[in-house]
This record gives sequence, C-alpha cells and structure tokens, in this order.
Amino acid sequence: LAGGILRRYNRNWNLSSPVWKKLIQQSTLNLEEASRLRSFVNSVTRIVDLGFSTVHEMELRVSIRRCFITFAMSFRDNDWVLIGRGIPQAVILKLFSAVLDDNTDPLDILNALETMNLLQRARHGTTSNIGYGSDDDVKPSTFIENPSFVMQDSLRAIGEEVSKRFAPAFLPEIDDYTSFYQEILDEQAFHDRSGGDLGGAMKFIVKQFSSKDLMGSGGMHEKEVHELVAACLIDIEGRINKSIIVDAYRRTKDRNKKIKGGDKLEEYMAVFLPSHLIQSQAYSSAGELLVDAQFIRRRVKSLGATEGTRKQVADLLELRREVAKDPSRGPKGSRSSTRGKSNGSTDQVVDTSLLLRDGCRTIVDQVERLISNQKGSAETLGMAICLSTVGEGLMKGKQPRDAIGRLEEALKMYQSLVGDNHVDVARSLHSVARALVKLGDSKAAIQKFGEAASVYEKCNATMHFDSIANSQNLATFYVDQKTWDKAADQFADVIGKKKSVYGEGSVSVAKTFNSYAILLAKHQRIDDALVNYEAAKDTYEAISPSLLQDQDFVIKCRYDLTLINLNIASIRSKKGDLIGSIASYEEGVHGLREYASAQKKLVKPAGSQDEGKDGPHMKHLVAALGRIGSLKIRIGDNAGALAAYQKLFDEVDDSSAKTARIERAKGHIKVASIFRQGQGKQHRARSIEHLREALNIYDDVYGSEHKDTKSIAASLQQWISEKADGKKRLEP
Repeated sequence: LAGGILRRYNRNWNLSSPVWKKLIQQSTLNLEEASRLRSFVNSVTRIVDLGFSTVHEMELRVSIRRCFITFAMSFRDNDWVLIGRGIPQAVILKLFSAVLDDNTDPLDILNALETMNLLQRARHGTTSNIGYGSDDDVKPSTFIENPSFVMQDSLRAIGEEVSKRFAPAFLPEIDDYTSFYQEILDEQAFHDRSGGDLGGAMKFIVKQFSSKDLMGSGGMHEKEVHELVAACLIDIEGRINKSIIVDAYRRTKDRNKKIKGGDKLEEYMAVFLPSHLIQSQAYSSAGELLVDAQFIRRRVKSLGATEGTRKQVADLLELRREVAKDPSRGPKGSRSSTRGKSNGSTDQVVDTSLLLRDGCRTIVDQVERLISNQKGSAETLGMAICLSTVGEGLMKGKQPRDAIGRLEEALKMYQSLVGDNHVDVARSLHSVARALVKLGDSKAAIQKFGEAASVYEKCNATMHFDSIANSQNLATFYVDQKTWDKAADQFADVIGKKKSVYGEGSVSVAKTFNSYAILLAKHQRIDDALVNYEAAKDTYEAISPSLLQDQDFVIKCRYDLTLINLNIASIRSKKGDLIGSIASYEEGVHGLREYASAQKKLVKPAGSQDEGKDGPHMKHLVAALGRIGSLKIRIGDNAGALAAYQKLFDEVDDSSAKTARIERAKGHIKVASIFRQGQGKQHRARSIEHLREALNIYDDVYGSEHKDTKSIAASLQQWISEKADGKKRLEP
C-alpha cells in the first residue's frame, strides 16, 4: 500500500518528497497507537485513508474512495474473487460508470485503484511475461487482453468497515493518531459545499435511489448495493421489478457482443446475476429470471451443460432458502410463498416450489436441446449428469415426487451408457432409494438400497464414501422402520467400514455413533442410545491431536462433544441416575463456556453477525443450568441448586432470547419455592422477591392476560397476604 501511494503520487519520489514525509509521519503515529493498544488493528486502515488523502483533485479523490468501497461491498462473497479468478474488467467498468459522473472515465479510476494496490490483477489467463523488464511503463494489459481484478481479503474487510461510516463522505474520524486531518477537513468542506452530490457524481443514486436508500446514516446498505450491481449489469435505469427484468436481460445479448470483454461480461451475468437479485431481496425478479428459457439457454451455452445445471439448481435452492427466511412471508401454512414489498415494487407473491419445478424442467429442456444440436442425440453423460443434478435439487427442495422421475431417467441413461456395474449407476440407485423413502414406498426403497450396495460390491468400491453413505442411509431407514436388529447390524457394518477407512479415533466414526444414538433416542430406545452416545464421546476424546489442526474445526468438534454430554445427562436423568446426570450437565456447561470463549477469539468472516446471547450455545447453557438446579433440588441439595440458579441469572438479561428469559423466570420460581420452605422473615421476603421477578418476566414476555402470568400473580398475592397475616399474629 505504501508503494502504491508513492507510485500514484509521483513515480520519481525521493526522501524529500511531501508524500514520503506524510507516510513516515502517519507510520510513526501508527506505531505510537499500536504500542498503547498492543495491536496494529487500525494501522492498515489509516494507511488506506492516507492514500486517498494524497489525491489532490477532490472529485477524483471522492470517486476513488467510493469505487473502492463499491467493489468491496459488491463482491465481498463473490466466488470468483475468493478463488482468485477475479471480476472481469467489463463488469467493473459498468459498475463504476454507475457511480461516477459523466466527466469521469471509469477506466481512469480502475487504473488508479490498481496503481495504489487497492485492486490487483488476477493472473488467470496469463500466458506470457513479455513486456516486463527494466521498463516499468509496460503494463500487464500488454499481455492480458481482458484482465480481471481481485481485492486482497484484508482490504475487502477494510472496505466493508469504511462503508459503515457516515455517508456520503465515508471520511474517517479525526483523532490524535491521524496525521492527515487537514485533508479530511478540506474534503468535508467540499462535501458541505456540494451538498453530497459531488457535482453530478453518483448519478446512479441520484436517478434510481435516494441517497437515504443506498447510503443512510449507517453507511452503504448491502441490499441496495446488490441491486445497484444487478441494475448495472442489465442496464436498467430505475428500480428492478419482475415486470421488466426478463426483457431488460434479453436486450443485453447484442450489447455484450459489442463491448470489449463482452464474453466475460456474459459469463459473469450467467453465473452471478440471479445471486445479486436474491441478495438485493428482489425475489420475484430473481424467480422470473430463473425460469426464463432464454436466460437458461444463455447460461447453459456460457457455462456448459454440467456447470450450467449445477448453478441453476443452486440458485433455485438459494432463492427458496432466502424466501423462507424473509420475515414478510405469509402465514405458516404457506411455507413456499412470501408476500411483501421488495425494493419499492408492488406486492409480490413468490411460490418457490413452483419456481423450483419450472426452473428444473426448463434447464433439462435447454440442456437436452444443446446436447442434441451438438451430438445429434441427447443420450450422453452430460445429459445424465444434468438429470441426476436436477433430481437431487428437487429432493433438497422437498419435491420427491418430481425428483423420482428425473432420478429414474438418469439411472436408465447411466445404465445404457456405462453398463449396469458402474459407480455412477450405484449412485443413481442410491438417490432413487432416498426419493422412495421420502415417498413412503418402503419395499421399493429397500430393493434400491440393496441394488446400489450390490453394484458397489461388484465395482470393488465398498469402502468408497458413497458406498458407505448408501449403507448408512439404509441403516437409518431400518431404524425409522423399527427393524432394530437389522438397524444394529447395518450400523455396525457402517462403523466398521469407517474405522477401516478413517481409523478408530476419527471424527467420522464419532459422528456415526452420535447419529445412531440420536435416532435411537428419538424412538425411546434410551439404553441403546446411551451406549452409543458414550461410544461417540470416547471416540471424540480418542482423536489424535494431529488430526485437529484447523482451529475452527477443533471448536466444532468440541461443541459436538459438549452436546453429546448434554444428551447423556438427559438420558441419565430419565433413567433415575441423578448424580450422574448432574455430573454430565456440569461437564456440558463447562464445554459450552469454553465454546463461547473460543468463538469470541475466533476471527469471523467480514460481514458476519455476532449471535451473542441469541446463539444456540447460549440456549443450551441456560437450559443446562436450569436442569442442574432442578436435579439438585430433587437430591435435596438446596444450596447447590441456589448456586446453579444464580449462575443462570448471571447469564440472562433483558436482551436475551425469549426462551432464555422464560427459563430465568422458572428459575426464580424454583428459588422462591426453596426460600419459602425456610423459616424466618428473611426467607419469606426473599421468596416474595424472586416470585415478583418471575412475574415481571412473564408479564413482559406474555402479557398480563396470559394464564401463567395470572397464576403467578395470584400466588404472589397469596404469599404477600400470608406475610401480612404473620405480622399481625406477632403483634401484642
């Protein structure tokens, strides 16, 4: 970054140059701040801001800063950026054109960002280094015709943080460690004079969004940023809605052919346009696009039959997930549709089940058409892969009846092309069996599971991952059918195979024990479940540290072990082993506290939200502490129960989830009951105090008219009356 600042300012800089002195001054302040914070956490961001401040032309400075933020926000989770392939130049220029005024060339801004090392050229497609040598003026464009660009992960995270500053200036706050404060004041004065419009800059926002939409007081909003990208890609001058999306997309076909790098732009649109629409919450528009035959045809032509099908199914399932999470969706009975306002458009209805079926049917038709035109016949491995991918997608979308048809077509095609004894045939048989299980055809499902196992055996692939998965699904099916002996034998076979492949002390073996235990507990086979939970626990504890190198993976494994301890505690409680149950719950509480501590230290991806007191681990922690208190009351350890409930009270406050607050209220009721059993005024007063706390929580969560709230209120009134009566009896 320092080199980029110097190069951008003047290639012939020296130790007397003002930019060098500014860089040294800011670095000195960074070192001073880091010595106090014991961290360089702010240093890189300050260098980035210093780089912007060295651009003297004010409108150019603002444009560079905003384009940097726009790139970071628009492509934060983009697969091509994450794998180093980069965003094509044609895409970036269209995006930058939308946030710059007519007098600013987006290519100049892109070159400036590259010179400052805020963007880097992706090296995919580089075939020659001719032109690099002693002459620094030769640019990479001499040997990369249509370059793509990436942004380093740490810079992308900085861009996202900068986007949270007060818009539209996105200026840093001035403090004791800011050497370029005068430049910040000058830029703020420029914004005040221009009213935030930058003399016509950000024309897209002026025409299509109010600045409040895209840049509220909290900075840039991700939802609107993705709508900005989508609108740029399809050249829409206005809000995106389902009535115009398809026509707008179709018009881009001829335009892309005329643009330099248009083939890369076409490919980018084929891969990512639906994702941008989904992330902008334009669900109906995304749905319209994903079932449009021309879009799917262009997607298949651009990506190929296999990748085009995979991406199509993935987008349809992503749309289904996002619609299901949308808080504006309809009543619980209509799970597959959502009603609400999106992006200022009219009320929309998105039936994701219908979209999934239509989108899958259209992709099959288009792949079949493409392959038939190329090969003369649609019966190819590419077509078989397409059918099986679509079938699996329909299964994930809870459409087993539609899935079974596609999976059976794929099976017949595989058998015709590669013969009966092939791993792909076994996989298809396994998929058909799973679909039959969903449809409730038990007899046919068992037959297909068996056929798949037979093919794997003939292919000498019984230790293959898919073969083991087939056996485990069959074992699960036996459990659901309550065929316990067959289930036990099948799970024993699966565990034996996994031990042979992964080793006895492996995560895969531990997870299989745990899965079997969960199924047994679900069917009230608690003795067998306890045996398998303990086997899972022993296996987790026996895993070699050499297999646990990734810190995130270690945390997840320990969390799994903690949940196993909680399940063991629950079963021991049901069996009457109260002491053992308390010990397991306490072990689980210790594990949950360790998990919470590890999560705080773990570096989270940029943009991820901290679950805080709403995380699942907190719900488990509160419930476990409540169970410890309850069990200690049952064994007569009131002091231990009070200590457990006090720990529960410490964990829960008004910002906690509703379930946790109710658990706290129940704890107050239990504590009130303990004190009520004691003798003396102090015990009676504390019992009333805790019951009142419980009443306040129930009243806040459920309201005063709820039956439980009324019951607690009545008990509290009775206890207060008894206390008053006791005082009267003591008077002479």
